[in-house]
Amino acid sequence: MNIEFYKQSNYIRIFFMKNMKLLSVPELRERCPLKWGNNIPKNGISLGVADIDFEGPIGVIDYLKGNLKESFNFYQNQSGLKSAINTAEKYLNNKGINCNQENIQVIDGTMMGIYISMKWASRINGDILSLGPIYDPIWRHAEDNGNKIRWLGLKEDGIDEEKLLNIIEEQKIKMITICNPVNPTGYSFREEELKFLADVIYDNELFVFSDELYEPLCFGSEHISMGSFDKIRDRSILLYGFSKAYGLAGYRSGFMHIGPDIENIKYISSQQMVSPSPISSLIINYALNEVDAKKWVTEFREHCKNITEFAFNYFNDSGFKLQKPDSNFFVFPDLKIDDIAFTEFLLKKYGVQVVPGSTFGPDGKNHIRINCGTSEKRLEDAFERIMKAIDEFNNVKK
Repeated sequence: MNIEFYKQSNYIRIFFMKNMKLLSVPELRERCPLKWGNNIPKNGISLGVADIDFEGPIGVIDYLKGNLKESFNFYQNQSGLKSAINTAEKYLNNKGINCNQENIQVIDGTMMGIYISMKWASRINGDILSLGPIYDPIWRHAEDNGNKIRWLGLKEDGIDEEKLLNIIEEQKIKMITICNPVNPTGYSFREEELKFLADVIYDNELFVFSDELYEPLCFGSEHISMGSFDKIRDRSILLYGFSKAYGLAGYRSGFMHIGPDIENIKYISSQQMVSPSPISSLIINYALNEVDAKKWVTEFREHCKNITEFAFNYFNDSGFKLQKPDSNFFVFPDLKIDDIAFTEFLLKKYGVQVVPGSTFGPDGKNHIRINCGTSEKRLEDAFERIMKAIDEFNNVKK
């Protein structure tokens, strides 16, 4: 059992971690090179790449060893292993998404699903409306495949319905893209907002792409999927994965719910992967069926609630505006600063890596995304450096 014990502001917190192990920085440098690589200085702190500082759920190695087969030396079914498709179908049906096995496509990581979806969208006339800020590979893959992006910034309380309707009326929109929950702000769309979107999509014969990767980490209210509205289920592409909420990023496992044009979207998938790795399918079965994985994600969700509350209060009390998260492990404060120049300065001078907000589209300008998937003690150290960096950066610019 891990215990964190230290003073935070004016009170003491004790966290008992039954299923999660916080890794030391030397361990992270060895195991997590993408986040904690050589670009992070010796005494630095990485809050950039959306990996976490905790060891994943126990038992995953034994599970994989026990389920590997020699037949996996060969290509498997194009949509994934039958067992994983059954697991994913059951999971979606339990979320109120009435789907069939033909709707499921196992993918080698959610990035693959984004590319496949945007490649398919490029074959349709019209523009994509992105509700920003939004995970940057969504809009980057869309543009790289020849799609034009129209942007609508989310308000603090969600969708600006009037502006959205005006864009739909004035522009030829074919698809709306969202993250639900939102990466980078931690906002989860409310039921009435999603119902509004569903009505707009149905009335205007649009499609919707919804990245729902962080849905197991909703702690403010129960997650509601765009695919749960039956009238647009066949117009919805939904994305799920196990890199974040389950701490299994390296296995590159996920699955898609494909509502529209199943045959052609799966054809694009086959051209990218031939067939998904059997490991991707095994991770789906492990994460959604095994008790150890379920206990781990339950504890991590509670940690996300505590850690983002701490981070929100820290920046809010320091006078910075930011969305209060009700999911995932990010905060996205508006520093009223050149976010690209500042993040470079912060890493070089103070050894802290974060992501510039402009990465997530025009509505991220002047913000930074902070990955809070670590301990409060590590965050508190980083936050003190960030505050000093802000003061120095602003003084240098004067």
